[in-house]
Amino acid sequence: MRKIKTGLLVLLTITGKLMIAQNIKDETVEYHFTKLPLAPLPGAIQNYQSSIFAAYEAENQKKKDAYEAEKKVAQAELAKEQVAYPAKVKAADDQYNIELEAWKKKSFGEKVVEKQVLGENTNKPVKQVPPPPSMRYVPEPILQTSYDYPVVAKTYLILDGFNDKPENAVKIEVTMYGFDYTEPRQISEQKSVTSYANGQTSTNAVMYYHNEFSYRHTMSVKVTTPDGKELFTVTPQELNTYKIYKTPESTTPAPLNAELLIKTNEAKILQDNLTLINNVVNDKIGYKQTLRRTELYYVKSKDDTYKDLLVAFNDASAGLKILIDDPATAKAKLQSAAQAWNTALQESDVKNKKARIDKDVTIAVCFNLLECYFTLGDSGNADKIIAQLNGIDMSSSKRKDKEDYEALFNDLKKRVAVNK
Repeated sequence: MRKIKTGLLVLLTITGKLMIAQNIKDETVEYHFTKLPLAPLPGAIQNYQSSIFAAYEAENQKKKDAYEAEKKVAQAELAKEQVAYPAKVKAADDQYNIELEAWKKKSFGEKVVEKQVLGENTNKPVKQVPPPPSMRYVPEPILQTSYDYPVVAKTYLILDGFNDKPENAVKIEVTMYGFDYTEPRQISEQKSVTSYANGQTSTNAVMYYHNEFSYRHTMSVKVTTPDGKELFTVTPQELNTYKIYKTPESTTPAPLNAELLIKTNEAKILQDNLTLINNVVNDKIGYKQTLRRTELYYVKSKDDTYKDLLVAFNDASAGLKILIDDPATAKAKLQSAAQAWNTALQESDVKNKKARIDKDVTIAVCFNLLECYFTLGDSGNADKIIAQLNGIDMSSSKRKDKEDYEALFNDLKKRVAVNK
């Protein structure tokens, strides 16, 4: 059975930031939530099967076949030369004997004249033995890397919320078109480096070195229903565009092992691209466990002036921690926190700096509520909070936070609408 989960592995880290006005603190919160799909599958489909097809394997096979054919030609040439070799040896022997007999018949005077006048070598003829035949060199073809495709597919192509079983399964097929790259090269660049020593500052020109190459590893993915109907086909643009890989800079030239550099990075690039493809598929039809990092706020005070906000903060934090293991209790804690924050907002007076819930506390509470409503999937109440924030003069960073929440809830609304 598919189990929709809304959070996992919450990690709280105190950042200790101090905001203006009240002593407002925030804590960074990391948790996982389940992102609903944009194009959910029918409920009857509970399984998936993933596979990888390498389009370049056909070209690999052509190159292998051509290599083997050329080797056979070279072997036939060798066999022919081996048959002819004894005759070549005999011809060389015959020629040597002829030259030797001719040399023996020459007088000493003739040999002297030939050397002085003609410049010919009067030494005894040397027998020329033809080299034994050898097979001519046939270079091995340069092939695209082959993989154990079923194993790679099971490792990187996982549809969250579904079972990896063949019965009534949605099909996910990735096509790889090959790893394309330029020859690695070493780059040198002169930079000005400022240093401080003995109370003085000096600037020197320093040469830095790194190795780099351009690459792309294009892939596409096609998803079909159990009866073979195509749901969608995607070729991510970022996988069809050349990128540049650079090694870390150094003041000394690093040895350039081009083959090792390519092979090492090809494996990582393959993993990264398949992960991207898998995220694309899960975004459309899966229930992806997605990491989210945010802040929750509370007001630190020496008395109980802001005890209600601290209790709400602790309830929300605790709710996120148990969101997976105990969703009912988690929801109750998040709703309790939301109720306390809404009650506090009734005191909001953004124009009175001496108010308990002044402008800065109001903004902090509103952002807490937006995070809480996102976790609860409550877009309606989130819209009311965003409308309240729209009426408050905020810093550019807080306006950016509000815009991020608006985009977050717009995406949530689309997903909730299609998953009803």
